[in-house]
Order: sequence, then C-alpha cells, then structure tokens
Amino acid sequence: MSSSKHLLIKSIYHEKIDRTPIWIMRQAGRYLPEYIQTKNKAGGFMGLIRNPELACEVTLQPLKRYSLDSAILFSDILVVADMFNMNLRFEEKKGPVFDKPLRSESDFNNLPSELDVSKLSYVNETIKNIKQELNGSLPLIGFIGSPWTVATYLVEGNSTKKFTHIMNMLCQNSNLLNKILDMITTGSIHYVKEQINQGVDAFMIFDTWGGLLSKEDYYNYSLKYVEKIISSTKSHGKPIIYYSRSNSNFESLKNIGIDCVGISSENNLGNIYNLFDKKIALQGNLNTEILKQDNSVIKKEINKTLASFPNDTGHVFNLGSGITPDINPDKVAFLIDQVNEISSK
Repeated sequence: MSSSKHLLIKSIYHEKIDRTPIWIMRQAGRYLPEYIQTKNKAGGFMGLIRNPELACEVTLQPLKRYSLDSAILFSDILVVADMFNMNLRFEEKKGPVFDKPLRSESDFNNLPSELDVSKLSYVNETIKNIKQELNGSLPLIGFIGSPWTVATYLVEGNSTKKFTHIMNMLCQNSNLLNKILDMITTGSIHYVKEQINQGVDAFMIFDTWGGLLSKEDYYNYSLKYVEKIISSTKSHGKPIIYYSRSNSNFESLKNIGIDCVGISSENNLGNIYNLFDKKIALQGNLNTEILKQDNSVIKKEINKTLASFPNDTGHVFNLGSGITPDINPDKVAFLIDQVNEISSK
C-alpha cells in the first residue's frame, strides 16, 4: 500500500480513487506553442534539456494549461549516453544522432571504463526545480530508456527505421551486444537512483523498440536487463511503469516486478488486465489520431477506452503513444475534461 495522496500513485497500487487519473506521454512538447518558444530560447532541444531552469519551465507548461494528474520530467532517454562520453546531438527532421556509433569491439573498448553519473547533474537540478515548483501538489514521473532501446540508437547512430546494425550484431556478435547492454544497465541503475534521490514519485521505463524482438530474444536482450534495473531500485518503493510500443509479449511481463504497464492503442485494456490476473495496473491507451476528430468522436472513444477497463482502480488514462506535433491543444483540453468528468461517474 502507498501512503500517497496522489491519484496516479493510488491507482497504480489499486487503492480507492474517485476518478481515473490522466497524464499524456510527451505532454510537454511540440504541440504547445509555448514549448516551441522556450525551445528556441534555449537554442534547440539539447540546449533545453541541459538547462535546468528551462527544462523545469517546459515540464510545468502543460500543467498550467490542463488539469493533469502528474508531471513528467522533461528530458530524453538518450542523455544516459553522456556517461559513456558519446556525444548526442539532435538534427531537425532527423532526431537523435551519434557521430561515433558502437559497431565493433574497438568502438566499445574506447568507452570510459568507469561511469560518471555526475555528468547527468543537470537532470538532478531540473528535478530539484520541478519538485520545488510542484510543492507536493502533483507527483513527478522520472524515466529512462530500456537498455535494449537505448542500445538501438547507440549502435545504429540515429533514429533508424531498419535497425540493420543492431539486428546483425544480435545474430553475429551477441557477446558484444551483451557487453553494451550491461554497460547501459549499470549506467541506468546509477541514473535511476539519482532521480529517486532527487524525489521523483514514480519512474517509467520506455522500451520503445522491445516489440522488434522475438519472444525469446525479448527476454534475453530486453527484459533480462529491465529486470536487473527493477531489482536494483525496487527497495526505494517507487512505482515502476513499463511501456513498449506494439508489444505482443505481455505474458513475459508478469513476474519481473513492474507495477504498471503502458499499453499501445491496438490492445484491449480488459484483455491485458485479465492476462495479468488483475494484479498489474495499466496505462493507456487512446489512439493519438482520435484527437484529430470531432469532439463527439473523441468522447465516444474515451467512453470506449474507460469501459474496456474492468475495475474502478488500477487504470491510468493516457494515449497509446506519445502526442504528436499536429494535435490541437484545445483537443487535449477536451480530452482531459471528458476523462475527468466521465470517470468520476
């Protein structure tokens, strides 16, 4: 049981709540005009992440507009690469880029042998600022990428759609891949502990590309490492949300210590909840595209999503994937108000 007063935490722990909590993946982001202004002021995305005052400001922007039930730290899953001295930059229209990807043993051997988590101190500062501003009014979600998902970027060197290099490595040099995954896991454990020490109230593991793997590979190259992170941080008593886009291997998530699973929009909440024997909370899973429709359609789909979950608690309303830049902020206001109104009945 939690002693939390926050709706989000209570619902994750299946405690009594009077309505379904809601937050939105990427809620601080490119669909908000004020975000774009702040990003430009910071000189771009990386400048924004590395500026604790401005990163705090954009974290709070959606909370000023909407009655959301949580803040989520404004950062990126790839900042962990700072610990490996891999220089991350973002290119417009292309996303994250690493100029020296990890493709060979010698690439790996050039990395630092000791990981220095203080290279991420700007994230600690951001969390400190957010916690101060929130002053206990709402919980703050911290996050990391799963080692597998982070590895896809470190090996590919950018945001690819083909994943050729990492899939070749998995088949031809799994020993090197395991070393890379071990390193990311160690770095992630240090990093999560730092976030927890700074006061995040929950943390989320984004395993965006977990769905690329076959059932057996999914355990060996993704979940095995996620499980290590969970077991190293579980004693801190913070709920852990795990999200994998287009995942079909839910069965494997049952016993690794996750408190809440994010579900993308092609899955039925009730079916997955029953598969987890109603023991693991669910987050999701309205299709983002629905927010481009008429309000009447949005309302119908909200009703459908809420009705598909068979319990009064244990559900955190969210989209099935991150919100996209082409969504009108007014539609988000409508979504949140409707979820609050309908679920409180």
